[in-house]
Amino acid sequence: MRKILFVFSLLVSLSLLWACSDDDDKGPTLSFGRPIYILKAVDSLAVEVMVSEPVTEVVRVPFTVEGSAVEGEDYTLSAREFTIQPGQMIDTIHVKPKDNVVGRREIRLSLQEVPGYRLWNNRWAMIPVETKDLFTGSFTQTSMDLKNEIVVSAGMKVAGEDYMYKREELRVPFEIDPESTAVEGEHYEIVGGGRELYMGVMKATADVTVRFLKKEEGKDKVILRLVEEGRFEAGTNGFVVINVNGPTRYEEFVGTWISPNLISVDFIKSMVWGHPNDCDNLPLNNPATDKIVFGAANTLNVDGVYGDLAKYLRNCDVIYKGEEPEQLWDQDAYGIKRDVVTLELSKANVNYSAANVTERPAIILVRLLSKGKVLEFRVVDYEPTDFLTGTYKDQMNPGWGDPPQYPMRELYPLVFRFTKVE
Repeated sequence: MRKILFVFSLLVSLSLLWACSDDDDKGPTLSFGRPIYILKAVDSLAVEVMVSEPVTEVVRVPFTVEGSAVEGEDYTLSAREFTIQPGQMIDTIHVKPKDNVVGRREIRLSLQEVPGYRLWNNRWAMIPVETKDLFTGSFTQTSMDLKNEIVVSAGMKVAGEDYMYKREELRVPFEIDPESTAVEGEHYEIVGGGRELYMGVMKATADVTVRFLKKEEGKDKVILRLVEEGRFEAGTNGFVVINVNGPTRYEEFVGTWISPNLISVDFIKSMVWGHPNDCDNLPLNNPATDKIVFGAANTLNVDGVYGDLAKYLRNCDVIYKGEEPEQLWDQDAYGIKRDVVTLELSKANVNYSAANVTERPAIILVRLLSKGKVLEFRVVDYEPTDFLTGTYKDQMNPGWGDPPQYPMRELYPLVFRFTKVE
């Protein structure tokens, strides 16, 4: 309604101007194509000038620019005069929206006198400027560890509502804070080299990838900060601190870890549907006295495990398979990616059952948290027979396509947190 009233007031103003025009003179006339144009939020606008008969030589038509809209801030012009070529009756310039986020602004164009031509009715053109959305961005994390490569993400809001899953791209500017100690190109790199977080079509977050290059004492911190300009402002988390730690070595897992706490129960329950009894026998018996020991000779000793984890774990050899980003849906609704280490256990009972035993090599995913004092131990390679049985069958159903190599990995991970014995 406000936009309609705004445009109506402009029409009234123009009608008063037209009333003052002198239509009695003879000769060719010059005029804008129409008295009112509207500059859309994101689309370029064509504004034309017209003459009443074809010109015989080049005619240049200057114009002045006024109004509350600010050139260079709200819009740009492709030219500052029209140029009508011989034999033609029309020429066009383009008005392109820029960072037009302030409401109720307009552009007023006024044709100037041209010898041999009369200015006709539409000697003025009014252009109300529609506003773009103003985005508020917040990083999804305030602190991150860079091992090999990480995806840094920011959630976006418009008018307090989440902005996600749109059919258009969005590029969000950021900068490297001068308080950063790591040197770009030496200790880390921004993949692609740009300074924008990119939200693709139908994506939930704006992302940029940061890659590890070298670890150096005292030069191990990068601070990314959202740039507040134009259409963008910072929200709650306007910056993120990235600790350039480098890849996790197997030696960092060596030692005794106690008190397993299964933290993914609520997430797993939220992912189960159509099988009301699937979560009845989840492995919840995990005494604080349980302990596992990673040995320096690449071994895992589980003699100290007496709870439900004993149904899965076996004393075995351990092979370090590498570290890479993993999408952790259980950690965040956005499915944040974090570097995780893949370890291959030479033996595990993948049925996770005392009554049913299928022993084979299996992978686990591990992370070190809280400066190496907490071990996150993710059981993702399992074929359950005591719980989640209906869910597992669904995951393996060929009617849903080829079953994944690790069907329980993404949405049904059994995630434990252990504490290190100092």
